[in-house]
Amino acid sequence: MDQLRELVNKLQQVCTSLGDNAGNSRDDNLPSLWEVLPSIVVIGGQSSGKSSVLEAVVGKDFLPRGSGIVTRRPLLLQLVQSKAGAKEYGEFLHKMGEKFTQFDAIRQEIEAETHRSLGSGKAVSPDPIHLTIHSPDVPNLTLVDMPGLTKIATEGQPKSIVKDIEDMARAYIKGENAIILAVSPANADMATSDGLRLAREVDPAGERTIGVLTKLDIMDRGTNARDVLEGRSVQLKHGWIAVVNRAQADINSKMTMEECRKKEMEFFNGSPHYRGLRNVGMSSLTHKLCRKLEEAIVRQIPKIQQTINKGVQDMQKELKTLGPLTANNRGAMVHQILSMCREFDSSYAKMLDGGKGGGEAILDVFEGKLTKCIRELPFKDVYSLNNIKKVINEADGYQPPLIAPEMGYRRLIEAGLKLLKDPSVITVEEVYLILQQLVQTVLSSKECEGLSRYSLLGAEILSQSGLALERMRDEAKQMVVTMVDMEASYLTAEFFREILRAQDSQDSAAQLRTLSGKQIKTSAADGGSMSSAEELHLKQIANHVSAYLGVVCNQLKATIPKAIVHCLVLQAKKSLLDNFVEEVAGKDSESLRRLLGENEEVMQRREACSKRLDLLQTAYRELTVSLSSR
Repeated sequence: MDQLRELVNKLQQVCTSLGDNAGNSRDDNLPSLWEVLPSIVVIGGQSSGKSSVLEAVVGKDFLPRGSGIVTRRPLLLQLVQSKAGAKEYGEFLHKMGEKFTQFDAIRQEIEAETHRSLGSGKAVSPDPIHLTIHSPDVPNLTLVDMPGLTKIATEGQPKSIVKDIEDMARAYIKGENAIILAVSPANADMATSDGLRLAREVDPAGERTIGVLTKLDIMDRGTNARDVLEGRSVQLKHGWIAVVNRAQADINSKMTMEECRKKEMEFFNGSPHYRGLRNVGMSSLTHKLCRKLEEAIVRQIPKIQQTINKGVQDMQKELKTLGPLTANNRGAMVHQILSMCREFDSSYAKMLDGGKGGGEAILDVFEGKLTKCIRELPFKDVYSLNNIKKVINEADGYQPPLIAPEMGYRRLIEAGLKLLKDPSVITVEEVYLILQQLVQTVLSSKECEGLSRYSLLGAEILSQSGLALERMRDEAKQMVVTMVDMEASYLTAEFFREILRAQDSQDSAAQLRTLSGKQIKTSAADGGSMSSAEELHLKQIANHVSAYLGVVCNQLKATIPKAIVHCLVLQAKKSLLDNFVEEVAGKDSESLRRLLGENEEVMQRREACSKRLDLLQTAYRELTVSLSSR
């Protein structure tokens, strides 16, 4: 059993050193080992004799004394029983390696550490001071001494001091594994006992509470506490233990603890009220505390193992998600950034080749948006009879056309082709927006979750991708506009030769159609229905222009997507971050470090998870060694 108590001592020491204790907030979602470790927490009102009880357990004077609130931080006191004849010493967690062999020096260090953390004011803190005492004369126990409960704030104390101390004590005793040592003075009304009241609040069934009665030797004449000790009054499931501490005169006269214990038993054995009771004296209290702690430890071993194993798994998983610490040297930083850029490029290419939101969306633009935009162009305004007549008359000036109005044909076709520039440019813009949105999608995807750690690097990749896409978009725009201009720069003469051949062959004419899909008819076939020769002539020109524009539109509907894919889509897929990668290779260490500057919350979370993983892994090793040696 001593091994198990020693194990709990070690685990609590590890918890305290790595920031896991009852005073900490549980909002951090970190697994807590402290919550499943059994502990004995000593609570009581000011001047209830609480500190004297602890000193009696240790057998030494080592706690600060004075009026008002003397204990302003919890004292996590671990008692380690050493071999007979071994030298006694104390060791603080905040001064590991320094052994305090004088107990007056221990008291001074408790006061100094309290002052270092809280100053000279009257404030309190839930962060414990961790003290381990090695002595042949102490039992293997861990006790937590809480600041004394008070009812009112005195001069110099914060107004919230009463609530602060009570909330702190409640946080330490509310856990199901806390054994509550409620100290109450016998010379005061038990109904007003602060320690007992708080214990009943968190442990109404009394499953975890042990009562300690002090100051029986100074009770009013004619009164005694036998009814309480025998369970007839103020009942507790685990009963009460009565102790008699040293009076101030005993302390002033330097009475030893051995003499005090002897005097204590003389009082109980010599009193008719307490003679024959077994639940009196410090030895009885120590024995009961050891037994209760052992029972709690045995009961909790499976839960401790489960908490450690699950906590290790959870912390390892979260640390993997958070990623490793950022590199420090320039070469490693360049490698890390380039690796993330490659991951981004790979994910971007994969998503671009994939379905919805990538390649599918671009295909919808080509087959839907482009065709719709061309179909809705005002071509009819170009080859309306009035416009044709006007353009033809203006094209040749005072020299009328001899056979066919060639200049008029060219101007009409050029006017129609100019309309095709807008749909071509709009298609480029639509594809550009899809590619731009795809950058955001990739940055927030699971494949690039490592980038979420580095907000500045992510923003820089977003910015550089945007600049590259803008450059590629402008090149694609220039390409499609050039393609439309090329069609206007050189008209296909073979098409018009086909028209002349169509006049002699009905079968050939059937192959020529206008933009609306109507078959072009020869003048002979259509002549009977025309109101005049001029109108017939203008309609023929309209049909010819419409048919030519229809051919060009079909060509551009096929070639514009090819130009956009070549100049924009494939370039984005292959070289979106090329310029940025070149810049990264030439950046100095400070610039690289700035790019890899993590979000402050991520850094803090990684540090907290790392500490908690260290705690749990250390606890696992200690537990394994302890259980294997049983």
